[in-house]
Amino acid sequence: MISNEELLQDLQVHQIELEMQNEELRAAHSALEESRTRYLSLYEFAPVGYLTLSREALIIEINLTGATLLGMERHQLINHHFSTLVASKDSDRWHLFLQHLLNNNNEHDFELELYRGDHSPFDAQLNCRLNTNNNQSPTIGVTLTDITQRKRIELVLHIISSAFEAHGPMVICNADKIILQANKSFIEATGYAPDEIIGKHIRILKSNYHDEAFYTDLWQTVNQTGTWQGEVWDKHKSGEVNPKLLTISAVKNSINVTTHYVGSFIDIADQKLAEEKIKHLAFYDSLTQLPNRCLLQERLKYSIDMAQRENKPLALLMLDLDRFKAVNDSLGHMAGDELLQQVAARMTARLRNVDMVSRLGGDEFIVLLDDIAHPDDAARVAEEIISDLSKSFNLSQSDDVRIGASIGISLYPQHGSSPETLLDHADAALYQAKDLGRGCFSYFSEVLTRAAQERIALEVRLRRAIEQEELLMLYQPQIDIKTGQIIGAEAFVYWQDLLGGLIPPLGFIPIAEESHLIVEIGEWVLRETCNQAKQWLDCGLLPITMAVNVSPHQFRRSDISALVENILQETGLPAGLLELEITESGLMENSDLALDILNNLRHQGIRLAIDDFGKGYSSLARLKYFPVDVLKIDKSFIEKIPFNKDDMEIASTIVAMAHNLGFKVLAEGVETREQLDFLREKGCDAYQGYIKNRPLSASDFAELLAKEQALKNAEP
Repeated sequence: MISNEELLQDLQVHQIELEMQNEELRAAHSALEESRTRYLSLYEFAPVGYLTLSREALIIEINLTGATLLGMERHQLINHHFSTLVASKDSDRWHLFLQHLLNNNNEHDFELELYRGDHSPFDAQLNCRLNTNNNQSPTIGVTLTDITQRKRIELVLHIISSAFEAHGPMVICNADKIILQANKSFIEATGYAPDEIIGKHIRILKSNYHDEAFYTDLWQTVNQTGTWQGEVWDKHKSGEVNPKLLTISAVKNSINVTTHYVGSFIDIADQKLAEEKIKHLAFYDSLTQLPNRCLLQERLKYSIDMAQRENKPLALLMLDLDRFKAVNDSLGHMAGDELLQQVAARMTARLRNVDMVSRLGGDEFIVLLDDIAHPDDAARVAEEIISDLSKSFNLSQSDDVRIGASIGISLYPQHGSSPETLLDHADAALYQAKDLGRGCFSYFSEVLTRAAQERIALEVRLRRAIEQEELLMLYQPQIDIKTGQIIGAEAFVYWQDLLGGLIPPLGFIPIAEESHLIVEIGEWVLRETCNQAKQWLDCGLLPITMAVNVSPHQFRRSDISALVENILQETGLPAGLLELEITESGLMENSDLALDILNNLRHQGIRLAIDDFGKGYSSLARLKYFPVDVLKIDKSFIEKIPFNKDDMEIASTIVAMAHNLGFKVLAEGVETREQLDFLREKGCDAYQGYIKNRPLSASDFAELLAKEQALKNAEP
């Protein structure tokens, strides 16, 4: 049996347990209330409106945000028909949407225009879902969002996009100049498909028309000023380069940092073409397409400035057609025009690209010769033009029309230093040429005219001399200074002219070099010398070195290495018996090219000598890199020995330095015993000159060699 004390104790324990349970219930209720408050707060003040609609679209429930969006109090909206808030233009769409939602029991989004309580419209997006409960009528849960601002932004973006596409070629790049977007016009203008250009650097359009400095200046201007506009030549996908008027603008953020670049351009190819046409009409003769008087004046001013700066001469040739009026009168103006066109074509074909042919008007033409090497070059060109224009012309109305030409020549700076003076003096010289009988040229100076005519006549005779084999080879012995024996022969070419007699090399080689005949003469001399040397060998004469001069013109303009190889193979002369002499100045004109040629010749076994040493401008420091065997002291340093101490010092120094570099030394033009003794004392290796022999014919030289050989064999 439980005592009262035990029963009381049990009741106390039970009371404590009840109080603990009540405390837990109160805490749970408090947490529930707090959660409910939090939920209601989130629900009521959510960033979107929440609505519950009945099947008939009556508003059953709405949060504060929804009421605020609709501009009405919540109690005004409860049991309010939602359809009355829909703009009339969207009313039918809303009813169809509502019917579809009720029938398909799906969640759908819908955009429409709603009216607030004050009848102000706004764009709304509805997210609607059908809530079904077996025990209750279905309801519609609606999330309401005001998208008015988004719609405005979309409209602006649509307008911008439309403008972007409707605009001319336009491209948008990021700060690294990577293409982000390009409109249709840009795609069409550049030839690239969108996937070929989006993501690529804008340099994909870069042509080689501009240098790097141009692009550096362009982007510096954009970054400093925010924009750049100018003419550029960009490359199409096809590789074609076209001119454009380009505008680049920098887009910067709120802290003034460039984030994007926008580029647009206008194709100005047609404009450029039109400008060229206008320029052509302004500066070119419409009949012959030659530069007219206006362009001639500009070009002549420029040429005079360049000639003055570089200290070079130029020539102006004024040309007048002979018998042109007769053609015009007999065959008509159309035939005359056709003849002028053919005259222009012949003259243009005759001249260099750097020269200029201009038509002054009528049958008068001007030829501007820039950078001529010699005043006689102008006479040579005049003779060639006169010869070309004296040949028959084939016209539509006649296939054997013959005219002629008279030419007046003025030179800068001899005859004037301004365009006007040179033109006036060329005109005066032209009248003089006509007075001389037409079909000829005349310089403004009679002395120059006469000298040029003589030189041209000499050139004509020289050309004929080559054809008729009037050239003759003579050979001058080269002597070992210690033994006195013949060790070589220098080959000299002479001209047996019917009018002038035997002409030495200095009398015609300069003309041959000016007229480019030197290449043909040089080849003949080399072949003739090698043939002669091989004949002497075959006759049993002792082998000697055959020295052949190579003109700088021949050295530059012909493949001398291949020529030597072919001639040696053709004649059978051992390569070690051939010595090529190149002038010091000719060697140093293009030392890199010369070095390659000399190395090639040395590889063949050819001996190499520098002729006329001391007259040029080389230094022994540079000379040591050339594969040279012999230095020949020019005779101008020998002829005044022993009377000129300076020449003696020069000769002595050349011998010493040449030996230090491993070269042999040969002195030219030795004529006296004193000269020979001096050279022997200084250690010179060999000499040639009148003290021993003048240049000899092949037979006389062979006889001299045979005598020396006989004496040598007779020695004990």
